[in-house]
Amino acid sequence: MAKAQSVEIAGHQFPRKTDALAFLKVMLNRYRPGDTVGAEDRVFLMEALKRHPEAATKIGSGVKGFEIRSADYGTQCFWILRVDGSDERFSYKSCI
Repeated sequence: MAKAQSVEIAGHQFPRKTDALAFLKVMLNRYRPGDTVGAEDRVFLMEALKRHPEAATKIGSGVKGFEIRSADYGTQCFWILRVDGSDERFSYKSCI
């Protein structure tokens, strides 16, 4: 059996990747579509986003904030709000 891989994001140490994913899922579900992500969660999400395989493209001109929007099949997802007014969704799972 493979050894659990720990993950550190924004000073939070997670013993396993699944723990980090669960943390982000709880964060996502604290909000409703149309909500802007709060300041503390914004800091964490920014650090998580830097781990995304397409981080430079996703960050683009810079991140102004994050918002929650409806996604497929009645779910919701994080959206990046950029300083240039553009926006793009991203998968928190890809950040882990």
